[in-house]
Formats: sequence, C-alpha cells, structure tokens
Amino acid sequence: MEKNGKLETLEAINEKIRKRSKNPKFSDSNSAEVGRHASVAWCRSLIYNLAQITPLSCGLSNGIQVLNLTDSGMDNSQLLCIDLQPNELWSAAFQDPTHLEKIETRWSSILAKIKNIIINKASDENLETANTLLRACYNFYRESSSVVLTSGLNFYLIPSQLITHISFNPSTAGIDTLDLSIPRKLLLWAYVLSHGRCASISVVVKHCEEISKVWCEVLYLAAISFSKTNPLVAYL
Repeated sequence: MEKNGKLETLEAINEKIRKRSKNPKFSDSNSAEVGRHASVAWCRSLIYNLAQITPLSCGLSNGIQVLNLTDSGMDNSQLLCIDLQPNELWSAAFQDPTHLEKIETRWSSILAKIKNIIINKASDENLETANTLLRACYNFYRESSSVVLTSGLNFYLIPSQLITHISFNPSTAGIDTLDLSIPRKLLLWAYVLSHGRCASISVVVKHCEEISKVWCEVLYLAAISFSKTNPLVAYL
C-alpha cells in the first residue's frame, strides 16, 4: 500500500491501530511496533503525494501571494523553500531494507525534484488534491504521536528580494531555517500548495481547525438528510 501511495488506506489503518492500542488487551510491544511501521508509512506517503503536485518553478510566480504581518504572524516578504533529503526517509532501522528499497526505486524520480525549491500554489488541475492533502496532513498532525521520522525535510523562509536567480544557498544571510516537527512541516507545505501563500504554523493550524469544524458539520447534516430519506437504515 505504501509503495502505491494509497494515502486513504494508510490513514484508515493508522486510525484502527490507534483505537486498538487504547484497549489494554491489545496494548503490547507488538502493537507498538505495528503502530510505528504504519505511522512512518503514512508520513512517507504524505511526503510523496505532496511532492507529486508541487510545482517545480524555483523563482517567484503569480502563484505566490504575500500576507501582511497581522494576517500571518510572519514577515510579509517571506517565501517557503523546501529541501527534501530522500535518503533520510529510508533510514528507519526497524524496517525491512528490501521493502524500503522497492519504494525508494518507485518514488525516487518524484522526490529528487524537491531540492531547494520555492513552494508555489498547486496548479488548477491539482488544487482539489492539494485541499484533500491539507485535510490529510492536518489529521496526521493531530494523530501522529508515534511517528519516528525526525529528518529528511529542511524548510527555509526566504525574503523575496533574495530570489533573483534559480539557484541559491540556504546559508545566505537573511534565510531562516524553520525548526518544526515533521507533522507541522507537512501541514505548512500542504497549506502553501492549497492557498498559494505562506503563514505561521499557528495560523495554519487555526485555519485547519475551523475548516475541520465546517467539514464535520457538513457530514453531520448529510447523515441527517440520509436518515430522513432512508428511515429503515436510520432505525438499524
């Protein structure tokens, strides 16, 4: 499933494992090990899916919008840059090297492209996918207490005036390294792809919380509507 990037399935499996782990009968070392495998697989799948829809233009474009300080809590000229280190994604010592090698071979061409690039808004054809990934990354952010990946994603904030050519050096004065956990980094990446602008992680989390409430209300109303039109199903 991880090899094929089946994100929805991996998310569902992680949810089942979390629910199972809350039962003392199933809370043991084996369950914890399964949980670690599933959590890391979910994390890597999110990275792969985000990389798939990330525009590969390195310079400024119309897809990048700037927020003022009161909106984002960040300087209004800062852009998000990501440097993905694919080798770090396959360094989990507790996983089968043969399994990891197969996934690495399948994903390498996509992951290798995310090298010191400015993150722009996803293309129109990928915008719905970006919104779906934002919800998925938010779920991962809320539920990923057992994830063990600690490296492989380097995030930088770059003043737009420094983007004068395609290549740049992350050690250049004025470029700030973002010290965030992997779940927060994925959430920020998805947010920029979805909205075409960068914001502080607190703003991103707040936005996702509000959207999550709306989504739950929509599902609740849909369930009520369905039960009214299908009374037998509601009774059962």
